[in-house]
Amino acid sequence: GLFGKVGAYYGVVEAQGRGTLHIHMLLWLKHGPSPLDIKQRLADDPLFASKLLSWYDDIISRSIPQETNAYDPSHMDYRRQPIMSRPLDPRLSDYEALFNQDLRNVLENCAQIHTHSATCYKHLPSNLRSLRDEDKDCRFQLPRPLVEKSYITDEDEIVLQCNDGRVNGYSPYITAAQRCNTDIKPIGSGTMAMAMFQYVGSYTTKFSMDTAFVFSAICASMKALATKPPMDVDGNIDHDERSRLLLVKTVNKLHGKRELSGQQVAAGLLNLPSYYTNRSYPTFFWSGMLRQI
Repeated sequence: GLFGKVGAYYGVVEAQGRGTLHIHMLLWLKHGPSPLDIKQRLADDPLFASKLLSWYDDIISRSIPQETNAYDPSHMDYRRQPIMSRPLDPRLSDYEALFNQDLRNVLENCAQIHTHSATCYKHLPSNLRSLRDEDKDCRFQLPRPLVEKSYITDEDEIVLQCNDGRVNGYSPYITAAQRCNTDIKPIGSGTMAMAMFQYVGSYTTKFSMDTAFVFSAICASMKALATKPPMDVDGNIDHDERSRLLLVKTVNKLHGKRELSGQQVAAGLLNLPSYYTNRSYPTFFWSGMLRQI
């Protein structure tokens, strides 16, 4: 493959607020050295460090292609937008000359180049948003500093070449072929590896409903039961039945009022998985484990 021989992969599918499906994925390369081995070889072998940086520069870019012009949408029909059109035919005689310009058109058309929006500052206290510094307070930490040439820091962090701090990491060939937004990051240190595992793990276990929506469903169920509580044969409030009905009503409200996009519905009807992996995992039944404990 593009990155080498893949030994394992794990990706979890998520839907954005507008319903668009995307995937967060980790790749493990077959026979790839561990972060500790990489650190040791970087210290012992300068040639290995040079080859490693050349490999990263070949598969990941954080720059706008050189000698290209900015994308001009004014002369383009909607159906001919870069993300709506097919990739260039590699059999074209001038394919190499056209590739970089086509790639730049896709980058500017698929939000690969970051622009600040309200999402960048949603974690900033509301009373400070009017005083924000648009670049420094962006939660995505963009734009990043410009880097003329890729290098490795004293802490063994890999810093890739970057001629435009707004560009998210991408693979030129994947972007040109898939015509969509990506964000590729190299994992060259143990610290970065642990951060990525935590990041993907949080998405794997992430609850798909907004917390405020869950609380509103619980509140509605409690109000309904307060108005008409269940009674036992003696006319007293049946607290066990009330607890059961609270759960039933809450779950029914959550499922009944949950908003699903067309993409999510289509994925469900087609029985598409919510995650992708080439490994198998045993199934553990949580309730049974708790009983044993």
